Amino acid sequence: MPYEYPTRGGVLRVLQDEFQWIVEFDGLRRSRWSSPDDAVMAAAHHATGLAGWDRTSFFVPDDLLRWRPIGDNL
Repeated sequence: MPYEYPTRGGVLRVLQDEFQWIVEFDGLRRSRWSSPDDAVMAAAHHATGLAGWDRTSFFVPDDLLRWRPIGDNL
């Protein structure tokens, strides 16, 4: 199940692509996580490998339960 978290700079998403989890921000993607929890933790610590996200100070929680599943907000 994909997740998203809105920030002042845009929506940060965690998506699954076959066997890996992806972090997406500002139209760019980075994949390398084996679980959505790991991807969310990397996003919360600004350690995703996406310069556009990692250089910001926008807050996202490191707890996946505080992110919203994509599709539930439609």
